Amino acid sequence: MTSQQPTSRRRLLAAGGAGIGAAALSACADGSYQGSALTSSPDPSSGEQAPSRSGTELTALADVPVGGTTVTTGPDGKPIAVSQPRQGEVVAFSAVCTHMGCTVRADDDQLRCPCHGSVFEAGSGDVVTGPAKQPLGTVPVHVEGGKVVTGEG
Repeated sequence: MTSQQPTSRRRLLAAGGAGIGAAALSACADGSYQGSALTSSPDPSSGEQAPSRSGTELTALADVPVGGTTVTTGPDGKPIAVSQPRQGEVVAFSAVCTHMGCTVRADDDQLRCPCHGSVFEAGSGDVVTGPAKQPLGTVPVHVEGGKVVTGEG
């Protein structure tokens, strides 16, 4: 007859916790995390654009400084960064950081994430410094009657 020692509660909990921790880490290992459903933006590498309704006014062109950016709320309630790289030329991007989903802030010709320090070029949405690796999603905009409006012009 062999004597088997019962598994202790402590050993069972430790083994279970290690298994759950390993599973959680492996889920994040490929770097594809884009924030939660409440804060995420479309994956820019997939070619998706941030959702917007065509023809919705975002801001007055006069409120967007030349060489600068204004962060406003889009028609879907998500933040949008509207930049005016040159007089009368506007571009817009999702203002949701592609690293962990925080809202970026306008800082002259750059967009800075206050959460983890990512910096994006305001005129292109490209990453200047990480930890973000993906550019900001584009939002099509044009100028109509002195207003910045969503959609192709």
